[in-house]
Amino acid sequence: MKLKTLLFFIALNTLLSLRLFAQGREIIPLNQYKNPLDETKREVHTYNKIITYTPDSIKIEKIYTLDNKLRSTTRESYNPELGYIEAVTQNFDSLSYHISTRFKNVENDMWLEIFFENGEEVSRLQYSGNKMFRFDIKGIESPIITTRNPLVPRFIPDRSHFLNYFHSRYKHSKQRESGIVIVGIHTDKNGEVTKIECLNYGEAPNYMAKEVLAIFNSYDFKFEPALDIKGNPKSSILRYPIRINYN
Repeated sequence: MKLKTLLFFIALNTLLSLRLFAQGREIIPLNQYKNPLDETKREVHTYNKIITYTPDSIKIEKIYTLDNKLRSTTRESYNPELGYIEAVTQNFDSLSYHISTRFKNVENDMWLEIFFENGEEVSRLQYSGNKMFRFDIKGIESPIITTRNPLVPRFIPDRSHFLNYFHSRYKHSKQRESGIVIVGIHTDKNGEVTKIECLNYGEAPNYMAKEVLAIFNSYDFKFEPALDIKGNPKSSILRYPIRINYN
């Protein structure tokens, strides 16, 4: 009888532990751009994001492919040596090779990302606030210091002209709520636009995304191409968030 009682309590404790673990674990289906999936738009379910919290309040996010290959892992916790909450993100390619690590101060959004190729450091990009970036490339003595991220396309002449264009054309007649539409502007290595699409149909209202995309597609964009981790022009995608406020 005592053995049966002991086994019962062990089984009960295990069940409760698993239930508590499941409550602290969230699985989010993602599309090919690692944004929440919108099945109504027939988006391709490409990744799963798994979010867990440890007993000491450390947040861990992992993104896997559907065949269970790890693409990124982020560990967010308080760093007592630095005195702030730090998020450390490691990224991996399709062959599971480590390609970059980002160290981010969550409290002020400053960060440093180190890029690797074949296990060797190739370059590092640092954002020090106030729109200041420093891009150091191995083998090149002088760093690139700029007010925009050199790894993403840059508006020519700047984005203020486009914003004026957008706000002069966006209609609020159908608007019933606030939201954010993340627009993906695809560019080639010459900076020419090849495609414009919504990246977050799973979060943005459909009518809002449709109207925002119509304005983006009517604008004559010009870009300076993005650079790769070795400083060469590359094809890329600019993730451009548009916030719509409902008054």
